[in-house]
Amino acid sequence: MTESRTETEKEALKHWFKPLLDKVVQEMIKRNAVVGTAVEASPAWAFPNQILIAKVWGMGQKTRFIWTISGEGVITDYIAGRMAATPKDAARHFALKWQMDADRLLAVGKSKGPTQDAQLQMDSYANKLIKDAESLYDLTEKEDIWL
Repeated sequence: MTESRTETEKEALKHWFKPLLDKVVQEMIKRNAVVGTAVEASPAWAFPNQILIAKVWGMGQKTRFIWTISGEGVITDYIAGRMAATPKDAARHFALKWQMDADRLLAVGKSKGPTQDAQLQMDSYANKLIKDAESLYDLTEKEDIWL
């Protein structure tokens, strides 16, 4: 019974991440984050139905991959593969990157340049980045989910 439940859980996870991974690949191609006539991807870690961390690379360029993060619980983003050795390290890097991005947005929002609507949008996005960064960092502190 345990084996069938495990297989069912694996199938449910695959059913969730497969379309998400396809969407991420298309987004990375659109952003020119990966190049080549064909692009491959492999899931590296998932917090089911919330976050997927994957490796994406151009065909024949597996050593020149990028780490991607996407899902219901986070924005879609990427970093160079050399920036992190493991999915957990990549998650930490994304958390720090988002915190720094939020700080920059908040600083721009405080300047006299943007209109009030633009400032509200920047502040709102910055607050989302901060929330996502803190939540993701909290996940990196839970050793049992990274095994």
